[in-house]
Amino acid sequence: MPSTTYNCPNCKNENKLILLGNNYGNFEQKCKKCSSKIEVEIDKKQNVSKVRFKGNTTTQFEEKGTVPKDYAKMSGDEPILQRKEVKNKREKMVSVVTFLILSASFMGFITAGGLYYSPDEFPDYDEIKIQLIIKNQTSSIDNAEIYVNGILKEQKYLGNGSYEIFLKPGRHDFRVVTTNHATANMEVYIPPQDNNLSLVDYDKGLQGVNLFVFNLEEGNGEKQLDSNTYNLMITWCPGLMLIFSLIGTWGAWTTYTLQSYKNAQIGAFFSIIAMGFFIIGPILGCIALFLLPRIKKFFNRSF
Repeated sequence: MPSTTYNCPNCKNENKLILLGNNYGNFEQKCKKCSSKIEVEIDKKQNVSKVRFKGNTTTQFEEKGTVPKDYAKMSGDEPILQRKEVKNKREKMVSVVTFLILSASFMGFITAGGLYYSPDEFPDYDEIKIQLIIKNQTSSIDNAEIYVNGILKEQKYLGNGSYEIFLKPGRHDFRVVTTNHATANMEVYIPPQDNNLSLVDYDKGLQGVNLFVFNLEEGNGEKQLDSNTYNLMITWCPGLMLIFSLIGTWGAWTTYTLQSYKNAQIGAFFSIIAMGFFIIGPILGCIALFLLPRIKKFFNRSF
């Protein structure tokens, strides 16, 4: 009794077909493994010429047992569809990390520009209360004269070395003069703020914001005291933030092109210390630094 074999186009299981009566023609079969309904065409030489799902488009075999031309090829043990899914997931992850680093760096550029072009004066703002505490190593000083931008300022003595003056926000040069003590000079930058700004004690302001402390030395001459934090920020931060943001941008490009994992880490770190928008930028940079290890294997090199 003549017979032949064919492979199921669905599961690739080999099935046996026994030829009864006619030795050629179309035969309806059912796969023993996956139960797919199959139509098998046998030529006059009793060879399998075509195998198709019943009712579907023909899948041709050039010879018995070969894989259909339209079947997805394998790369190792991984199908093309699975490789595409992995590739898409990788590209999305890389894009997210790149976006985070680039956003943090871009915020650094904006913040640096805002600090660099901060005005020295705010003429449209009302004057706010500024408190100065003037003392030496042993006691408070109650007879000091306060000059602001070279002009003797009207002041109110509150006791215990505490003085009250009113100024508009902006950059100012303080000069404190009193007998038997060296003259003290301090450059300050008072940011725009609400009057009587404080955290807990309403009798005292925030040091470096609306409260400034002068520690005088006994003797003659002059002494330059340290500037407040805002003045240092306005003076030095724009240049540093610009450099850090440039390094962060380079790190974003390194991440996007998957050139070097280490350089990507460096870029993410500098995007954090660029202090874009002071809080938002560092948060985005930290998230990027946290996500980088998840895409480490995709980089061309780890150094």
